[in-house]
Amino acid sequence: MNTPILKKIITFIIITIIIIIILFVPMFPRLILNSVKNDKIDMILKIPKKEFIISYIHSVNKSKIRDYYNINKDKDIVLEKTRFVSYGAGVPEPKEGQTFLITDDYMEIDNINMIIKDLYLSIGTSANHSLMIDDKIFELNKTFNPQTIIKIEYKNVNLFYYIKSYITAQ
Repeated sequence: MNTPILKKIITFIIITIIIIIILFVPMFPRLILNSVKNDKIDMILKIPKKEFIISYIHSVNKSKIRDYYNINKDKDIVLEKTRFVSYGAGVPEPKEGQTFLITDDYMEIDNINMIIKDLYLSIGTSANHSLMIDDKIFELNKTFNPQTIIKIEYKNVNLFYYIKSYITAQ
């Protein structure tokens, strides 16, 4: 076989392999939100500081609750603390090892450190669920219909997946 043709074939194969790797190997860590019902990826979010907040209006006492999460080194979602204005049904009591803080503006349970393997959230009809990353707020009821159950996870996605979700979201 002719050496220039062999070099072109090898070059083509190498370039093809590199393109496949770039497109299909999960390399980009992202926060993923998807509807459980149709398993459709609705949001892929970059989370530089590996911290986010989910806030909502409590269904019983109608006050705002903010749950503070971070991503640990194993890519688990960890509930660090919760902040609220008043107690009501479903608002937790501090447990041993957790700190409880009362200010003029809120009450806070810190040092919860609960690893959540599967974080599911049911988008409420009047809870106004939102997700905040840094200073950017995503109002979840604008992406998901009320009473939609979503799964929130942190994982690596590949470039093809990322581009596909961006195109289908438009």
